[in-house]
Amino acid sequence: MSVLDSELAAELTDALIAFDIPQACTITRNVVSGSDYDPTITTVDYAAMGWVDDYSNLDHVDSNVLVQDRKVYIVASSTLIEPTVTDAITITGKTYAVMNVQRDPAGACWVCQSRA
Repeated sequence: MSVLDSELAAELTDALIAFDIPQACTITRNVVSGSDYDPTITTVDYAAMGWVDDYSNLDHVDSNVLVQDRKVYIVASSTLIEPTVTDAITITGKTYAVMNVQRDPAGACWVCQSRA
């Protein structure tokens, strides 16, 4: 837990919404059920709010961040799940595969390294 958690996360979320920054998006997750020998894969969509941002040039140096990768921010309080690397995010009509997930220091958003 961070010293910035709780009240600050709520205040940041309120400020983002007040400035109309987050947009509606969908986190798509494949859920596996049934036996190991005959699994059933079901696609489940979770509503969320977020926005897309670019990485800086410095983020591409000596890292796994490709030039076409984007940061997709998901407002943590807007969804029932924590995004994972097996998920896809659809926002502004474009679908991204999640490559990496981190929580911002205030705990207000999930920051997803995403690839189209």
